[in-house]
Amino acid sequence: MERKFDFIGKRYIAYFLSFLLIAGSWFYGAFIKGAKFGIDFTGGALVQVKIEDKNVNTETLRQLFKGKVEGVTVQNIETANEFLIKAPVKGDPNKTVESVTKTIKEKFNGKAEIRRVEMIGPTVGKELREKGIMALIYAMIGILLYVAWRFEAIFAFGAVLALFHDTLATTGIFMAVGREFSLPVIAALLTVIGYSINDTIVVYDRIRENMKVLLRSKPFEEIVNESINQTLSRTIITSLTTFFVVLCLYIFGGGVINDFAFVLLVGIIVGTYSSIFIASAIVVDWYKRVKKVK
Repeated sequence: MERKFDFIGKRYIAYFLSFLLIAGSWFYGAFIKGAKFGIDFTGGALVQVKIEDKNVNTETLRQLFKGKVEGVTVQNIETANEFLIKAPVKGDPNKTVESVTKTIKEKFNGKAEIRRVEMIGPTVGKELREKGIMALIYAMIGILLYVAWRFEAIFAFGAVLALFHDTLATTGIFMAVGREFSLPVIAALLTVIGYSINDTIVVYDRIRENMKVLLRSKPFEEIVNESINQTLSRTIITSLTTFFVVLCLYIFGGGVINDFAFVLLVGIIVGTYSSIFIASAIVVDWYKRVKKVK
């Protein structure tokens, strides 16, 4: 006899765990550590430099820029002698970059190699931040309309709430570990939304097929639980294979796409969890509420 797990029966435990995860990560990330935004959103200059001197570290560079370039942050990446130097821009970004590179070259002479330079003005940064948020909102609306058309409004409601859950949980964890929001992070969040809804639609499709056959003989809650169990192996196998591919990207991809890969790793875990425990459970609770009203 096939063993089945009562996912729907444990839905209130799942709701509580999700609340703890989202509330805890957001409180710690947003209010204790503080949300961090990269130069994509705040405007600024970024210089990636490789310095052939083992005695140089992040603190050495911070001290170097004191009194010369204001608000500089230094981050060590990939290897011990490669650094990301970020500086806010108040006027012309070119002047900020020039000040940073000039200071480095004067100090280290031929030992420093400038490997990457990025510049974004404050106005452009604000515009990119607003467009990134709107992209997430439009994605949610598009998914809501598609699922409502493809299935029913009740399923669309569950799918979008589950996507809000995934987005909030992923961004909360991202903030809690002290990483910076940037355009690649927004791209990763959109990817997570697309990945999560794919898993959810597979479960919803099975629920719809089973409803055609079993709705007269079984309670809706039991049909949903059976559908989740029937698609469970597919969901887990797909998620694991994707997870290991992204894990390789995270480990070997380098500093440029590290944040992107990190968001995907967290999003795959959270999205798989919500597809199994949250999305269909919301449909069950909403279905019961509608039946009571009728």
